[in-house]
Order: sequence, then structure tokens, then C-alpha cells
Amino acid sequence: MITNFYVHPENVRKDSLKIVGEEAKHIATVLRHQKGETIDVVDGCGTRYKVLIQDLGKNYVEGKILSKKRRENEPIAHLTLAQSICKGMKMDFLIEKATEVGVSAIIPILTENTVVKMGKTAEEDGSASFGFAQDKSPSAKRKTERWRRVAIASMKQSLRSILPDIHNPIKFSDFLPKIKTFDLSLIASLEKGAKSLRECGELKRRLRNKESLHDVLIMVGPEAGFTEDELSRAKTFGAIPITLGSRRLRTETAGIVFSSLVLYELEDLG
Repeated sequence: MITNFYVHPENVRKDSLKIVGEEAKHIATVLRHQKGETIDVVDGCGTRYKVLIQDLGKNYVEGKILSKKRRENEPIAHLTLAQSICKGMKMDFLIEKATEVGVSAIIPILTENTVVKMGKTAEEDGSASFGFAQDKSPSAKRKTERWRRVAIASMKQSLRSILPDIHNPIKFSDFLPKIKTFDLSLIASLEKGAKSLRECGELKRRLRNKESLHDVLIMVGPEAGFTEDELSRAKTFGAIPITLGSRRLRTETAGIVFSSLVLYELEDLG
């Protein structure tokens, strides 16, 4: 069975690379790879390398790059999932599965009905970045670092070559202006009258006319859904309400289902 290992992009040189830390320890002491063997390595930026091991120890593996492949097993569309933060390990599960199906970026959002509470946002402590206020509290940082480790493991397992961008948590109200920067923005809705993805006229029109759908955003709220005000404001920025069916889904299930449906419609899954 093919197994991909992860190398930090900064440790890749023209003809060689170096894997360090826990990943190197796993290669050398757990799997007991030896000098002269070849392994598959991904850098999370879209490249997979065939590597000949030249030297290794408990905490490092150095190798010669034999070949490279770009964007292997990656969807054409860049799908961003803005997901209401789930409780406990459910967020880990969501990130793992979203990475597997092909999501390119995950933005944890705090909505009015989100049960999980975080620390102060960057806006509240005076250090806004990326054009919107993200939660940069110690708690948020620890969670983001753990979620990134989950994404790395899932990227390797699913044989992807790009590591999804895991953002710091952000208030949904602060994220709203970013909706209009995407080619298409869809929001999961519990309101009556919301169309299914198959009935989404805008999506069908763009696919039919072969218009750009490279950057697509989907937004998923908690089990209680987005509030009427949140939905209304999202729609003013161009978001299209989409129903995921008559059955109530847990938020982590909704995120995975929505991602899979959109990638399928974009012919990037199935």
C-alpha cells in the first residue's frame, strides 16, 4: 500500500529534502525504513516526490529526489468550507473527512448559535489580520495547531499533495464581507424555499456556460442553523441558500455532505 510522508516545504531543496521530527521518527524507528529504500513524500503545496533515502537517524531522514509530480489527486476547484465549530473531537472528525474528500481550506466560524466559545478575536485585542478579525487567543491557537496535524495525517492517508489551509476561528459577522470574493458562495439553510444543489440555477448556469468556478465557498452553521439575520446578511453579500434535505444533520455531517455534493457537481468527485 502506498504511504505518503510529509516534509515541511522549507526543508525541500533542488535535488534533496530533509524530514525531521515525529515524521522522521515514524519512518526510521516505527516503519524501520533503511538507506537505499525509496519513499513517497508530499510537501503540502502540491508536489509529490519519489525519494531515495541517503541518511537517517531517530529524528531526521535525508534523501535524494528522484522524481516529482504536481497536484496529484487534487481537485481542479478550490473549495473553502466555512464551518461552525463543532464540540470536542467532532471538529477533528470534520477536518479529517473534509480533507479526504478534497476541501482546500477550512475556516472555523463562530455563529450566533454556535455552542463552542473561544477567546478574544484579533479585532478585540487590536491585532486584526488577513483582512478580517480572527480569534488568536491561546485556546484558538492550540486548537488550530491540532486541527492542522489532523489535516496533515488525512492528506497523507488520502494520497493528496496539497495540505488544506486551516484558518484561525473567526466570528461569522467578521467573515461576511469575504463572501463576495469567491466565484460562487453557497450557504446551508434550514429556511423554507431554499433550493437543493440540483435546483441551484446559478450553479447550473455557470457550469453550462463554462464560467470560472475555481474558488467556491460553502458555509455550514450549527445544528440550530444560521439565524435569520445571519442568512439575510449572507445573502446581501451574494450567498445562495441551499437545503441539504429534510433530515436534520449534525453540523459535522452537514459539512462533509455539502462538500461532497459540491465537488461532485463540479466533477471533482465520483
